[in-house]
Amino acid sequence: MPPSYTDDQIVYAVRDGLIIPAQLDRMAQGMIDLVNKTRAAMSIDNYRFDVDAHDEVAHQAAIESIVMLKNDDAILPLNAGPVANPSATPQKIAVIGEFARTPRYQGGGSSHITPTKMTSFLDTLAERGIKADFAPGFTLDLEPADPALESEAVETAKNADVVLMFLGLPEDAESEGFDRETLDMPAKQIALLEQVAAANQNVVVVLSNGSVVSVAPWAKNAKGILESWLLGQSGGPALADVIFGQVSPSGKLAQSIPLGINDDPSMLNWPGEEGHVDYGEGVFVGYRYYDTYGKAVDYPFGYGLSYATFEIADVAAAKTDANTATVTATVTNTSDVDAAETVQVYVAPGKADVARPKHELKGFTKVFLKAGESKTVTIDLDERAFAYWSEKYNDWHVEAGEYAIEVGVSSRDIADTVAVALDGDGKTQPLTEWSTYGEWEADPFGAKIVAAVAAAGEAGELTKLPDNAMMRMFLNPMPINSLPTLLGEGGKKIAQFMVDEYAKLAK
Repeated sequence: MPPSYTDDQIVYAVRDGLIIPAQLDRMAQGMIDLVNKTRAAMSIDNYRFDVDAHDEVAHQAAIESIVMLKNDDAILPLNAGPVANPSATPQKIAVIGEFARTPRYQGGGSSHITPTKMTSFLDTLAERGIKADFAPGFTLDLEPADPALESEAVETAKNADVVLMFLGLPEDAESEGFDRETLDMPAKQIALLEQVAAANQNVVVVLSNGSVVSVAPWAKNAKGILESWLLGQSGGPALADVIFGQVSPSGKLAQSIPLGINDDPSMLNWPGEEGHVDYGEGVFVGYRYYDTYGKAVDYPFGYGLSYATFEIADVAAAKTDANTATVTATVTNTSDVDAAETVQVYVAPGKADVARPKHELKGFTKVFLKAGESKTVTIDLDERAFAYWSEKYNDWHVEAGEYAIEVGVSSRDIADTVAVALDGDGKTQPLTEWSTYGEWEADPFGAKIVAAVAAAGEAGELTKLPDNAMMRMFLNPMPINSLPTLLGEGGKKIAQFMVDEYAKLAK
């Protein structure tokens, strides 16, 4: 038996006499490779890894993952007083929400791991000598609200200059083992936010969730919103660094945040029926759907605020080969805050033979800039950046033509658009009597034959094809063996002429 084979477009691999899907085979091989990479270290007697160094990696990863969604009235960063700025008067801070004390730092089910250490936000405040009043406000489950916890939280909020509310999804609300039926956070958390906001208008919400939650229904009750996701073991210090301004937030949304779950294109097909689910949205997933069809979203893909401001200028795209290009742009930090910005490059195809999204992210780079500093960034786009998967060719395909290159800081915040013309990959398929007239026109050989048909029509050697918009509408999608339907015997002669001429040219 061969090492791999294909059955109904599923590729299988043979390993030790077992037939398994190739994707699982690759995953297994990847795990084996990872184990092999650790052998050298694990074979050292009394080997110990550096726990603190690993924790610092987790710390930096968490910092860069935090996305600031809202910062009205520049409510963030907060002033921690003498700890951060000896000349400043500290704000009186209330911290509300059990997530601040008991962080949800990882996913559920089989994603559970044992961290080397765990530092909550409250732990970090204590370590750094930052004073804050705390009230849990709610329990981390889907049980009804506890009036006593709510009352304590509201009283705590009344006495603060700023309230940090740690809200999100408990583990029971999302997992790899079941589908979510709503994007909403637990109702008791939203109700508590409303009560707290009524007692104190200076509220910052810090979210803990594995995938997006609806923000629009409650955003009016918060001046600031930080989407912190599941930040791992060092999430507490990372949040403190951002909240108190040691670093500027620089994360960007990897998901659009829709207005509601029913705006998601998968809802037309989910959860399926009779044991079958169609992935009917095709390539129009996430921002590719929302942006192509102009659907309103709460926050677009790639979005994320900063304490700094930036400007993107001098955008240019240069063709580097038949179907590749290089994009350059100058990024300037126009503020007095050191921070990082992520420059995003989207490719927007022109007229295509298949349905394609309005644009797709094909490259990005994160650049750190001191206050007032400028840098030129370069992003290379390979052939795949312009290709789509063609069922006809059973391969990636780049069509010839002009492509728009959009450079911006989210899928809906484009600083500039430039164009690049590509040669295409030249892929063609043999033309037959079943090929449409439009396909004949688009083919290099077929176009010559279509021109020959027109010339023969003018010379009276073949029936002259009517040249008007209505006839074009009928002709282009029509297989040429259907020409007799429109033109009778003359159409039959045209079709035969085209097939005969193609046989000569394609030898």
